Amino acid sequence: MQVKENIKARIDQMFARSNEEATIERIQLLLKTEFMFEGESYAVKYGHTLDYILSNLTLPINKDLKIQGGLLSRVPTQEERETIEKTYHRWWDMPIEERFKKVLFYYSNGWLKCRPYWFVSFGHLALDWEEILEKGFVGIRNKAEHRKLQCCDAKQKEFLEGIIISLNAFIKYFQRYAKAAEAAGLEEIAQDLMWLSENPAKTYRQALQVMWMVVLILQKVCGCGVLNYSRMDQYLLPYYQKDLAEGIMTKEEAFDLTVEFFYYTNAMFEQTDHMSEEVSGTAQTLELAFDDPNYLTLAGKNADGTGGVNELSFLMLEATAQMKLRNPFTVVRYYEGIDEEFWVKCCKAMKENATVVVYNDETMIPALKYYNVKEPEVYEYGFWGCNDPNVPGYEGGLRQLWFNLAKALELALNSGDYPMKPKPEGYQEECAWPMEDRMIGLMMGPYYGVQTKKPEEMASMDDVIEAFRIQVEYLMKEFRKGFEHDLSIEKETTYGKMRIEDCFLKGTIEEACTWTEGGTPYHKLVCQGCGLATVIDSLYAIEKAVFIDQELTLAELVEMLKHNFEGHEEWRMKLRTKYPKFGNDVAEVDKYAKIVTDIFTDAVDKNNGARYLYQMWPTYSTDRAFTTMGEQVGATPDGRKQKEPLSENQSPVEGADVDGVTAMLNSLSKVPFSKITGGPLNVRLHPTAVTGEQGDQIIAALFKSYMQQGGMQLQINVVDAATLKAAQQNPEKYRSLCVRVTGYSAYFVEMGLKAQNELIARTEHSVG
Repeated sequence: MQVKENIKARIDQMFARSNEEATIERIQLLLKTEFMFEGESYAVKYGHTLDYILSNLTLPINKDLKIQGGLLSRVPTQEERETIEKTYHRWWDMPIEERFKKVLFYYSNGWLKCRPYWFVSFGHLALDWEEILEKGFVGIRNKAEHRKLQCCDAKQKEFLEGIIISLNAFIKYFQRYAKAAEAAGLEEIAQDLMWLSENPAKTYRQALQVMWMVVLILQKVCGCGVLNYSRMDQYLLPYYQKDLAEGIMTKEEAFDLTVEFFYYTNAMFEQTDHMSEEVSGTAQTLELAFDDPNYLTLAGKNADGTGGVNELSFLMLEATAQMKLRNPFTVVRYYEGIDEEFWVKCCKAMKENATVVVYNDETMIPALKYYNVKEPEVYEYGFWGCNDPNVPGYEGGLRQLWFNLAKALELALNSGDYPMKPKPEGYQEECAWPMEDRMIGLMMGPYYGVQTKKPEEMASMDDVIEAFRIQVEYLMKEFRKGFEHDLSIEKETTYGKMRIEDCFLKGTIEEACTWTEGGTPYHKLVCQGCGLATVIDSLYAIEKAVFIDQELTLAELVEMLKHNFEGHEEWRMKLRTKYPKFGNDVAEVDKYAKIVTDIFTDAVDKNNGARYLYQMWPTYSTDRAFTTMGEQVGATPDGRKQKEPLSENQSPVEGADVDGVTAMLNSLSKVPFSKITGGPLNVRLHPTAVTGEQGDQIIAALFKSYMQQGGMQLQINVVDAATLKAAQQNPEKYRSLCVRVTGYSAYFVEMGLKAQNELIARTEHSVG
């Protein structure tokens, strides 16, 4: 089975498209609704806004494809751009406290500018795909109508009315598209669309059609981006098998339909990198969900104890391997006893730079159970965002904090003070985390801790570790305090509001309230531990220099750090290059992986419990924020200078893992991942190390060994530095070079120079 030429041609056209294109018709329709439904409740206005847009959009038809659905896009005129941007500023240029009441939290200013305050959706979730397929829009609408009849509360009725209006808008949109397909001579497709407007899916093609149209509306009309398609190989398998058995579809036709679905999930986005805010495509976009990764889960254990690899797993993996596009971001779930042929194909696809990563059921399922995810839904886990764990359909969108572990160590070495900006005289604070940092979830400004022992009073590593533990627990407790304060305001300002995802989650209709207030069974805060290797290396450096070799006192070392090693370059280089580092299978260093993780997860445990609606789930993940967070941290004992980047995600400090990929994985296996629920490990392999079929077997054996040792996740780039540098010089020749960044994929030439150089600087491993 091969990707057809018409799809290849469409992909070429996709890469040739201008990043300035936007769905201007959608934007203009949206702007008209600002005052169109004044006087209506938020939820009803939301539903009418969606209905107005879907009722007036132009409906493009692709005659060469079996799946339909799209929006028109074009480059805006300068006048259109100025009008739109002026409106965005009018919506959001306000004090942070007022902004919070309108939107609650957000991911970046770039994310915020494309969303109106009356039509917000947070995305970063999985819908209840099985209910969508098995009940259809009418079935879900009937459930909402029945629940509304039971309600006495006016706000709950308004919430459900908004959902009913929104579902009716979906129904009408499908019917409009059916008529457009019929007018274009696509009678069979028209019949499918008309059927799906009011009925459940019956065939594999219908299932993909309804899923795609829901994705299109949620992401490109409502801005509900970063979706987890969940375990498509499991819930679509009955449709696939039935169609094959009845002769409705061949395996080749199923492959073609899958390829079309994957193509659509790429074609709706701009070819830019959302984490590179300095590049023109990201800085100037007028689009919703302009570069959102969507996630697909394959394989994994089933609740009944069987393995999840099936025919559809192979087919979807093959489509991913051949297309080598950013989306969907395919997560293969490893488990003991996984089909060996499938595992080797998975590792081969990774080797060939397909967007495939691996997670380990043997650590993930115990970790999720530890944080009270119940059976059977724990076996359905997947991901969205940048490796953020997700229980599909059972929870809402992303709420997060990047917890800067290096900041906590810095406070521990300075008795709770911040050396780059010491605490002002008489300083007082209501919460250590400012409101904007809480909203975005990122530690940006000066942070101060509690008083712990001074360096000269610390007589052992136990004293250092205890001070670090106290600072971690203090910062975690302060975040929880601030979050609970914010949540109390949310309950006053958002009661009765709805978001489009509320139509398709478990519990929101039954509870008659949005997921942010408790509508779904699970509510989590992704607590992303950042700077893991920086802290591990720093703790070992203290132990070695101060307490083992006794070449420095701790006070002397801290004084060097305060002055950014000025006048002590020899010591800085010794700390940076002469002491063993995490990532080289050195037991005396790697022991700190467990110590740091235990401190981190214990602090999470102390701030969880039944008294809180939202529970923290710890991960080791930085996304691209390891550079931003590094700017807020002074020099560290591992030889890092002030404001330099921290270690990224789970990876060793840049350039520190010098003894090969096997040694690096051995070090990572010392992390007790059974209490960590996500996060990426980025590995760059030199192509010559894994060539041919022998290379496939080497990678498969190496990665399986890491999983069996207790590793959690792996993602790789098999590309040498020379190729990446050539792509910088001649981007047009490398338009489709797709790389794994943190928890998403990007086209290398569309990344900012800073991000490109970060990728080039990653250690390039041989295998051994």
